[in-house]
Amino acid sequence: MNLLLAGLESIDASAQSLACQCVASLAAVDREHHRVESLSLPARWDDCFKPLDALLDQPWDAIVLFSERVSDSISIERIAINETDVSQKDAIGRRPRGKVIESAGDPGYWTTLPYRELASKLTASQFMAIPSHSAGTALANYACYRLMHGLAQRERRIRAGLLQLPFTGSVFSEEEAKRFVSVLLETLDPEFLAHDGLGIDVSRTASRLQSERPLR
Repeated sequence: MNLLLAGLESIDASAQSLACQCVASLAAVDREHHRVESLSLPARWDDCFKPLDALLDQPWDAIVLFSERVSDSISIERIAINETDVSQKDAIGRRPRGKVIESAGDPGYWTTLPYRELASKLTASQFMAIPSHSAGTALANYACYRLMHGLAQRERRIRAGLLQLPFTGSVFSEEEAKRFVSVLLETLDPEFLAHDGLGIDVSRTASRLQSERPLR
């Protein structure tokens, strides 16, 4: 399995990014017959998606974004919406308010991660995790929307989405990284997903988006 993990850097240039540190520790786990790589995304609106966009044509089976949020648990986001609206400036002082991400894009993209199954298996492996309905309208949502839009434009049907780590959490220990990667590889494996009764039916959710009223 080919798995790409991308972490968003911290908006505070003086602070280390928990998301970037965690994806680096996960990619360092030695997994025979699997390719797990990590990538850091700059905390700037103009540039955060560029490193990831350059890799979208590679043969990944799944791409998982990691960021941070104020929470007591790992949040597996269900949808990324076509809007940015923030009060906090990015690393270079930009603060978009009420801006559309892609003028010709869909109003939102559902995650293609099996979020309920992933939350269940992470919790069973001693990581508190819950499905979260929305990634909000900040930089993490922006990066996730651009990812899902980029895959849709390329007509690539792979598993992708966003996990947000508790802001006050800690970097995975070596043992925790092994357990976390094991869950990701098992849960996102295409063969496993064929038998997953809790995952999203991508074709049904695509039809649902077309029939629903636009997100506001």
